[in-house]
Amino acid sequence: MSKRLQDKVAVITGAASGIGKGCANVLAAEGATIAICDINPNVTTVGRAITSEHDVPVEAVITDVRSSTEVARFVENTIAQFGKIDILINNAGIWRATPITDSYEKVLDDFEAIVTTNLKGVFQVGRSVIPHMVEAGSGEIINIATDHIVPPHGFATGGGSRMDVYDASKWGTRGLTESWAKALKPHKIRVNALGMDATDSAMVRYASGQEPSPEILERWMKPEQIGELAVELILEGPEGRTGEHIGIWLDHEICLPDRKEELPSRHP
Repeated sequence: MSKRLQDKVAVITGAASGIGKGCANVLAAEGATIAICDINPNVTTVGRAITSEHDVPVEAVITDVRSSTEVARFVENTIAQFGKIDILINNAGIWRATPITDSYEKVLDDFEAIVTTNLKGVFQVGRSVIPHMVEAGSGEIINIATDHIVPPHGFATGGGSRMDVYDASKWGTRGLTESWAKALKPHKIRVNALGMDATDSAMVRYASGQEPSPEILERWMKPEQIGELAVELILEGPEGRTGEHIGIWLDHEICLPDRKEELPSRHP
């Protein structure tokens, strides 16, 4: 089988498990060199497993995306080791329930944890990688969003009454995606987001509050399916879509939708 991402270097955050790990395995199977990070030390074990299974170079580093110092070190080490970064999958994220009845002290702690991971982390990793892509004159950035932002037709946005902070962090990521897409288009760098429904991961299992039944697990999407869709998006190349938020939902076909018409912007 041909390796469609041969000679590409992909950075994937939050890759110790779930969607990040699934994406790393799928991209490695396509021949990409992989640089993964996670706050979970298990990321190094995942890196060794990817190397063993797919026979591609892998850098796996324990990194907290909330720390600008750690992010910069991870990105610079990737450049030093592999010489470039072609692909960024900005996946690291957390979820906490934040019902309106929570104490002020608790919700402030939740806000700090969620926003610094889901929004500041995406911002810091993106802004660390972007200068290298600009210098190279090409690149693919995929931010991991949520179906709360891009629900199926006929449904309202939003994740429910316990998710104000989580949803706010993901709406912020939407702002980064759209602005970066506009700013980076002249440099042949595309920026898109994938907003998926329930996908088997530690975060979704935690959010469900119980061990999922076999029936629920069968219905949930698999991380590798998200990775395969990411590959199809990447393979559109420099002339492909940019600035889009692509919804991926349960009980729907997992595929790229038709490209959206690019509307004129009111702002430069």
